[in-house]
Amino acid sequence: MTILNVALMFGGRSAEYDLSMRSARLIYEALDRKRYNPILVGVSRDGTWRLQENTKNFPSQLDSSGPQIMFLPGGGGKALVDRCSDDNRICHVDVVFPMLPDGVLEGVLETAQVPFVGSRLPAPAICMDKQIIKRILRDAGLPIARSLALRSQEEVKFQFAQEALCSRSVFVKPASFHSSIGISKVTCESEFQPAVNLAFSYGSKVLVEEYVQARELECAILQDAERPSELFCSWPSEIIPTDQHAFFTYQAKIEGKGVIVKTKAELDEAVADRMRALSCEAFRVICCEALARVDFFLRPNGELLINEVTTIPSLNPFSMFSRMMEEAGISYAALLQRLLEGAIKRSERARAGQ
Repeated sequence: MTILNVALMFGGRSAEYDLSMRSARLIYEALDRKRYNPILVGVSRDGTWRLQENTKNFPSQLDSSGPQIMFLPGGGGKALVDRCSDDNRICHVDVVFPMLPDGVLEGVLETAQVPFVGSRLPAPAICMDKQIIKRILRDAGLPIARSLALRSQEEVKFQFAQEALCSRSVFVKPASFHSSIGISKVTCESEFQPAVNLAFSYGSKVLVEEYVQARELECAILQDAERPSELFCSWPSEIIPTDQHAFFTYQAKIEGKGVIVKTKAELDEAVADRMRALSCEAFRVICCEALARVDFFLRPNGELLINEVTTIPSLNPFSMFSRMMEEAGISYAALLQRLLEGAIKRSERARAGQ
């Protein structure tokens, strides 16, 4: 059996750095060494790609002194390892497992013609901008919550936001971050501007959304690598914030505390089927590939709203995506194998112009 070189890319300049490191470590530990040889590529906070060498275990911190590594355009997986000396070398990567939710890396990997887990552009870039994805979903006739987009120079009063969104409370969030980073729930005038300032500290565009009193649910989608038109969608899971958190915060995601998680949500089959159908429709509308997670709000009256679509959800053994697949009978080892081998098949089809 040929052992495949799998480059795990993690870290990066995003505020989701810690989550990326954690996911990469858990995937690294879970990879079957009889099938895969992991190559660790850490992306430092300044954006430099560093090969993590001479380590028997996953590093607790990135080695910023390691050699730089870069994929050669059109190289099909060939990567230059630059040691700043005469012993530079070329290494070969069979497939990349990217864990940097920035919507940009996928374009670099496409240019290099190296297989990678996840969607090709434009889907990752679309899903990184909450305003753009909401517009696309809305124009496709899919249900979303009401929202306003703010630029850094704009000033909006809390009362105007309340009236425009028909909502007494609102959520303020950066437009280009996931994992609940920079999000605030605002219930009064005095909280609004600090929440806007916080969100703008993460980027130049901010979303103000209506507060939706609802259950928080999500579905995991896996595409068939041989028959791309066939999608498997899991039974929905549910996240229930406790009194410790007003919503599913970044802190709760890092610590795994303050929420109750039900891998199989208690739902009528008709509601679950409607949610799965909407998930698959959103997947196709955004031109996702390989996998995605679709997050929902379910109002007490039964109305469903799509909250978010993620093209590279957390894929460690304890993540919601992996747990939903496990519930559906797809083990974690089988999931990793399916994603990695599917990435190679998709790359082969792309090179063949299919």
